[in-house]
Amino acid sequence: MKIVSHRNVKNNEIITKEELEMILKKEEPKIYEVIRVIDGKTIFLNEHFQRMNKSIELSGINYKLNLEDYKKSAQLLIKENNIKNCNIRVSFYYSQEPVTLFYFIESYYPTKEEFNVGIHTVTLKIARKNPNVKSYEKELKEKVANIMKENNAFEAIMVNQDGTISEGSRSNVFFIKGNKLITSPDSAVLLGVTRSKIIQLCEKNSIEIEKRPVKLHELKEFEAAFITGTSNDVLPIKTIDKLQYNSSENEVVRRVSELYLEEVKKEMEKKQG
Repeated sequence: MKIVSHRNVKNNEIITKEELEMILKKEEPKIYEVIRVIDGKTIFLNEHFQRMNKSIELSGINYKLNLEDYKKSAQLLIKENNIKNCNIRVSFYYSQEPVTLFYFIESYYPTKEEFNVGIHTVTLKIARKNPNVKSYEKELKEKVANIMKENNAFEAIMVNQDGTISEGSRSNVFFIKGNKLITSPDSAVLLGVTRSKIIQLCEKNSIEIEKRPVKLHELKEFEAAFITGTSNDVLPIKTIDKLQYNSSENEVVRRVSELYLEEVKKEMEKKQG
């Protein structure tokens, strides 16, 4: 993770990049969120705020973040660095007092070709300690990074010990069979903000969606698949290991992508008004 902002925010106060790096080296905050900024506007900040508070609660910490402070910190970070398109990482830890850090990190967004053709993914038998908490797990992150590098993969799809698919290492996964979307139950995954938006949009637009455990051997039965995430939007999957899909041409994938991008557009227009 590379910090790209020179002026950063700690509890609504400006600190330097050097000060931030010293804090992160000493504390290594476990709870975090990643918020996308497009044209200087935060996307779905309220939803990220709510999920971060939920992660804090599930971690057993008796503390709640304040929404207005959260918004002010994000706005201050954007203003002080004049960065218009990048991801904000928000890190939280409690050591004598609660500390919330806001900083821009080097961000990768899929290319037009990756959206048009789809991405290569690999499966990996590994699981998070608590799927519903967005927390930093160093060993898991390093193992996943090595597997992805060895296989030249965009993402690793995590498989539980019982042979069920959970989610991507940094994304949620959806599968398509006929006109139906299938994804893991809420209890088994990180409740991604993009994932939640997709589910809401499908329900609103009469696109059938089923939450259930997905077995590894079922992968060959699906017609298409895609991942979702803060940086990825709705990103078609071309291959899972050696299995091939024509996801980028699938009508359901295209429809879901259109609906989500329209929702992002509405979010940006709302902040202009």
